[in-house]
Amino acid sequence: MAKKKKCPECPPVGAPEYMLTYGDMMTLLVTFFVLLISFSSVQESKFNQAMGSLKGAMGVLRTDAGAFILKQRVPKYSEGAGALEYELQKVLEEIENITEKQGTHEMINFTKSEDRINFNISNPMLFGSGQAVLRKDASGLLEKISSILKLFPYEIKVEGHTDNIPIHTAAFPSNWELSSARALAVVRKFVSYGVSPARFQAIGYGEFRPIATNDTSTGRAINRRVEISVSLKPEKNGSLLNDFEYEF
Repeated sequence: MAKKKKCPECPPVGAPEYMLTYGDMMTLLVTFFVLLISFSSVQESKFNQAMGSLKGAMGVLRTDAGAFILKQRVPKYSEGAGALEYELQKVLEEIENITEKQGTHEMINFTKSEDRINFNISNPMLFGSGQAVLRKDASGLLEKISSILKLFPYEIKVEGHTDNIPIHTAAFPSNWELSSARALAVVRKFVSYGVSPARFQAIGYGEFRPIATNDTSTGRAINRRVEISVSLKPEKNGSLLNDFEYEF
């Protein structure tokens, strides 16, 4: 009589036991990442709101008369913004308060790009006509701007600009000398407030880089300015002639 063959042991019904643990773990991970994404979205929206306020803060519009006017007041600090953005926004609010008290808020423009922060200041805020000595009431404004410059460790450019009306004095034979002297006066003031002198470039462009027409008094007023630009990134060093050698 033939022996009965043993029936092979049937595998357990359903998924292996380790899959239950694995499934629970994956569910928890998915839940965790969903929470992270939701939190990051909230923070990003707050950050964008704060940075949007910086881009609009002290921005300018042109009126028909060509005057600078503020787009909006600087909103209060947003909880989602970082410490650096908070400090920048706080100082911009202080600058706005100063210029409003002086009645000069129409004469300053703040802009921010990806790699630079720029201030465009109308010359009458800083200097008398044909002069390169800073006005006494310019000190408060420049001190506040210097605190912004200290937030970033990179290069700062200070540019002097004039309109196209010639100047011929013993001190300033041309607009080049006048614009250069004004740029240097601003740089020296920033250095007196503790900004490292090694970071500065002082440049005088005279009348050769206008941003408005010189055919009208309004346009000429816009062209008479000092521009302060601070880099938000390290400058790329290098030259097309780095490897160039010549022997006599």
